Amino acid sequence: MKKNHSCRELFNAFTGKEVWISGSDPSLSDYPDDFFDNKTAITLHLSHLKFPNATFRYSSEFDRSLYLLGKDPLYKEKPLIAALPMYGKTIKQTKALLQDSKEVYFHRMLSYPPYGLRGKISESYTRQKILQTMNNRAHIWGGHGSCLHTCMYMAVLLGASSIHLIGCGHNLYSKDGLEHYQMVEEDHHTMRPNYRSFSDPVENVALIEQTSLFGRLCEENGIKFYWHKQWCANMDSFITYSDEWFLEQKKKAERKFPLIKTLYRLLIKGPIYNIITRF
Repeated sequence: MKKNHSCRELFNAFTGKEVWISGSDPSLSDYPDDFFDNKTAITLHLSHLKFPNATFRYSSEFDRSLYLLGKDPLYKEKPLIAALPMYGKTIKQTKALLQDSKEVYFHRMLSYPPYGLRGKISESYTRQKILQTMNNRAHIWGGHGSCLHTCMYMAVLLGASSIHLIGCGHNLYSKDGLEHYQMVEEDHHTMRPNYRSFSDPVENVALIEQTSLFGRLCEENGIKFYWHKQWCANMDSFITYSDEWFLEQKKKAERKFPLIKTLYRLLIKGPIYNIITRF
């Protein structure tokens, strides 16, 4: 039986359904373990351990999948949507990691489309890519530093009538100084001891901006979008922030690069990515 598939085979597999996506921020500690029961749901990386029976898992990061394959035998038995290749790895390395997985739906991915530059986000590109995905005409996807963004495109591909995000606060929700829910906080820092904190504007500004933009453009195209802040009985607590706060964060996130690197990105990398990622 064929076990490796193209994600495009999932086109409209859940037409008209609410699709839930779970990240792994601290709010997840308060969710009931059975919250995803009877929902069409996708777990991002470490949230698999909270909701192991979700409809799909999603992975674009090699270290996360390596950890989960060793942590939970169920991980390789459940359907997985995965980037090909994963961040910083080759196609061969990615396929070798998942060779024992029972059912994998791969998608091509390039980081930071359409320019290959972190934080340079394009509304017109995001709108185009959502429309392409809704019509099963997209071949390459990507996000601005978060597996969440490529996973949201997969929810659109599935035919979602609405997309619900939980545990995806990009540090707009925090609790007790944690970056992940309690079950995986220590393991996260063990895997990534030198990574920036999610509270660093360099880390989270592009994530917040792209997530907000994606949600607005989903609504524009008839897909309802709910960015949940934390668990509550009515699920009516949502992520919010002010324009003034966000502009201040953007200033803090600005970085300076050597002239040669700036020219390379402007004259070579940007134009090439702009062509490639349109497909």
